Amino acid sequence: MNWVTEVEDGSSLFVFIILVILAAIPGIPFGIVGSVIGAKYGLIWGSIMNIAGSSLAAALVYTFTRYLFQSWGRELLTKSGAIERCNLFINSHLFWSILIARMIPIFPAAVINIYAGVFRIRFKTFFIATLIGKLPVMISFAYIGDNMISGSQQWVTFLIIYLIFLLIVYMCYKWYMSRLTAR
Repeated sequence: MNWVTEVEDGSSLFVFIILVILAAIPGIPFGIVGSVIGAKYGLIWGSIMNIAGSSLAAALVYTFTRYLFQSWGRELLTKSGAIERCNLFINSHLFWSILIARMIPIFPAAVINIYAGVFRIRFKTFFIATLIGKLPVMISFAYIGDNMISGSQQWVTFLIIYLIFLLIVYMCYKWYMSRLTAR
C-alpha cells in the first residue's frame, strides 16, 4: 500500500518489466496485478501498462512455445481432453475464439498463449485478437484498482457495463457466424 500511495517514484520501466514477467507466468492472478497497477498509475496509464505488458507477455510466451518448447507445449495441452475437443471449433473460428477467450477474465491466458504457439496459429491473427480482446479486461482491472484506492464503489457499475459489452460482442459474433453460414 505504501508503494501504491507514494508519489511517482521514477520506476515505471522497472514496474513494466516486472508486469510483463508476472503476466507471462502461468498461475499468477493477473487481475490482482492489473488492479494494483491501476491503483498506482490510475485508469489511463494503468490501462496502457496493463494492455502493453500483458500483450507483450502473451507474444513472448507464444514465441517461446512455438519455437523453443513445441513438444513440451503439445504434451501439456494434450493432457486436457477439453483442449482436444475444442480444437476443431477453434481452428474453424481462430480470430473469434482467441478474441472471446481473451475477454473472459477467468480463462487462463497461459492456455491461450501456449495453444497458439503449439498449434502454430499465425502470429498476426493471434496478436491482433489478443490485443483487442485484452482491451476491456485490462481497462477493467485498472479501473477497479483505481476505484479501490479512492474508495469508490463505481466498479460495480463498471462490471455491469462490462457484462453488457460481452453481450454485444457475443451478438456480433452470432451475426458474423450467421453471415458465414448464409454464404
